[in-house]
Amino acid sequence: MPKSVRYKASSVVYFHGDTDERIYILKSGRVVLRSQDIETGQEIHDLVTTGEFFGVRSALGRYPREEDALVSTDAELIQFSVTEFEQVVSANTRIIVKMLKVFSSQLRRIHGKVSSMLKQQDTMDPEEGLHNSALFYYSTRRFDHARYIWSRYQELYPRGRYLEEARKNLERMGHGEASAVEAEASLRGDLSASPGGSRKSSVDNRPESPSKLFFEGERAFSRDDFEGAIEHFQRLLSAYPDDEEYALKAKIELGRSYFGKGDYAATVRHFSRLVQAVPRLPQMAEVLYYVGASYARNGNGDKAKAFLGKARSSGEDDPALVRRIDRALKDMEG
Repeated sequence: MPKSVRYKASSVVYFHGDTDERIYILKSGRVVLRSQDIETGQEIHDLVTTGEFFGVRSALGRYPREEDALVSTDAELIQFSVTEFEQVVSANTRIIVKMLKVFSSQLRRIHGKVSSMLKQQDTMDPEEGLHNSALFYYSTRRFDHARYIWSRYQELYPRGRYLEEARKNLERMGHGEASAVEAEASLRGDLSASPGGSRKSSVDNRPESPSKLFFEGERAFSRDDFEGAIEHFQRLLSAYPDDEEYALKAKIELGRSYFGKGDYAATVRHFSRLVQAVPRLPQMAEVLYYVGASYARNGNGDKAKAFLGKARSSGEDDPALVRRIDRALKDMEG
């Protein structure tokens, strides 16, 4: 039968490439799925929400894991074998519908990226394609692959357009100087010489990706660096206010960060505005809990009890949250 498994913060549930037929549900805590964008090669970080399955496709398809599953705070997971999972799903059509929606969305996203890559390949000549392949491996610090491809590039294109750049990067790798910063700047063709002979990337001021900002905020939060978490989530919302995948998550995490910092007035203001803007908020019970707990910490018992009561009635299907609410109410009595 399914069993409960506890993981400490900074541990790993599984790595990309692992062969494993176990499926998980996040019961409490925080888990991030780290994968690589098939189009850009950049890291993608997806936050697993409470009650969400992960590891399903690779387990059911019996192929290696497609991502790393990283535990960012202490977490409790429910672990299923494939047979156990199939029994649960067959008895609950809502789970089937939810999975189909998720898989459909993922397939549309993958299809869009593959189509984009194919269009790029139609207009890319072999020389550019070879050079870009080396840049990809260089940017992801897989220097053996990059070194081999650029060496072949020099043989095939002795007067090639990218010959000088290939030689410089080969020289860096030969001297052990191929840093991640140089690789990223070189990938975008943005390295320029400064008067002192050092190099500076012109992408320094460009906004980071929403997934990276979110992951950095999560990492700061897991270390109790609430100021750092607030900074990352605010930057994300400033640069990507309408991002479908990360904007709402960042708003939730920003409120939790205010609470963790002890700024209870800011927590109430932030979550009150969020509830007004998104009346059918999926995380409504958790938001109401933080508002109620903030009022309790500020000594407003009446409002605290009212919001905690609403949170409890809204979150009855989340046992971990109900326990936190009951504990908060008990603390007020004691």
